[in-house]
Amino acid sequence: MSLDPLRRLWQSLAEKQQRFVANAFVAAVVLVALGFLDQSHWLLRLENTAMDTMMEFNKGLGRMSGTSGSHPLQFTFLDIDETTHRSWHEPHHTPRDKVMQLVDFAASSGARLIVVDIDLSKPGVNPDHDLTLANYLSGYGAVGTAPVILVRTFYSRTPERNDWDEIRPSFLDNYALPASIHWGQPLFQTTLWDGVVRHWNLARFGCFDGRPVLVPSIQLTAAALLSDQPAVNRVADIETIGLESCQQHDANGRAAGSDSDFTFETGIGQRLIFTIPWRTPAPDLVTIPAGVITESADTLASDLVRGRVVVIGASFAGSNDTHRTPIGEMPGALIIINAIKSLVVFGQLREPPAWIIWLQQLGVIVLAAWAFSRFDSFIAVGITAAVIVTLLVPIGFYFFKYGLWVGFSIPLLAMVIQRGFSEYRDVRRQLRDVSKNADTKN
Repeated sequence: MSLDPLRRLWQSLAEKQQRFVANAFVAAVVLVALGFLDQSHWLLRLENTAMDTMMEFNKGLGRMSGTSGSHPLQFTFLDIDETTHRSWHEPHHTPRDKVMQLVDFAASSGARLIVVDIDLSKPGVNPDHDLTLANYLSGYGAVGTAPVILVRTFYSRTPERNDWDEIRPSFLDNYALPASIHWGQPLFQTTLWDGVVRHWNLARFGCFDGRPVLVPSIQLTAAALLSDQPAVNRVADIETIGLESCQQHDANGRAAGSDSDFTFETGIGQRLIFTIPWRTPAPDLVTIPAGVITESADTLASDLVRGRVVVIGASFAGSNDTHRTPIGEMPGALIIINAIKSLVVFGQLREPPAWIIWLQQLGVIVLAAWAFSRFDSFIAVGITAAVIVTLLVPIGFYFFKYGLWVGFSIPLLAMVIQRGFSEYRDVRRQLRDVSKNADTKN
């Protein structure tokens, strides 16, 4: 096919029109290339930074709370803080009688849901207190109506056994617990390059008592219970895929059901939206020191708990349960609170429909082509970036409360790359002009 018609068409255009078309073509190529590289490490880092910035803008705001509607989602954090821990004489394990007191207070005060973010895999210091807690939970159905979620933890892998994640048993496994008590895992994923918690594990495969099981996350179990859907199994069996034993192996010698076979993506759908900061007022969180309940003779007002999701956890320094998040450091219990709210209120984070993304990119292409055809590349980048920030950031800010992520980092990066191409073309043009002038003089 001859290119002469296209060449004549190109030559018929004015210089500014040629620059507009060339810049539009370059912008389109850059955006398409970045689209193919959207899962690359450095682009994910850029997108994470943009999301972190949006969370920082939205933290603690009433518009991001779940307090509206007929069933508002509000939280109460019963915090084993430094003062409480010292008043308990700094025990190595959280006293089981104190755990029972806190659960009983939440249940008797009309809590909507109770989450115990305390590792109960090992017996406490006092066997009598262990027995008291076990008996209380065994008969919980007669004294409390709010569902209770207990924490299920995992062993670390060893060189000898690295095909399955072993679920750590609990001393409570020897007791028959009522259907209103559930197990969930509190595992989140930390971004390696900066140590910030950003993603969740909605479910985790493991080996329990010799058989493969699936342990739902605390937030997934909470979402099912809060939405009045059928409760998630405390430990979900996966016999439907033919796994009866952790010792099974496939033809390649791998453990069936191990991480080599089952993986959970850490993409945008697994991203946790943080909106409730630590030590900063938030409209949907009340924090109560646990010692106020366990060490005081006065009865605390039940209004601080009634109808709320109550999370029992620790923030004292010796708990080693403080983590970095996009909106600052916070204890693990508060990460669980943010995760429950994120899944219940916003759902899994998602991008807008494809046609909106393409429309957005078309607008960026036209804007970049116009700016780079009329102004110096530095000024063109400034104009384009200003328009993108002015339009996309407020749009993203608005839709973020609906769990939609309108990205603006990649268009900004595209403009920086566009500037590099523009300056390269300008330099080549200047070299050609210099060469022509030299030939003319000769």
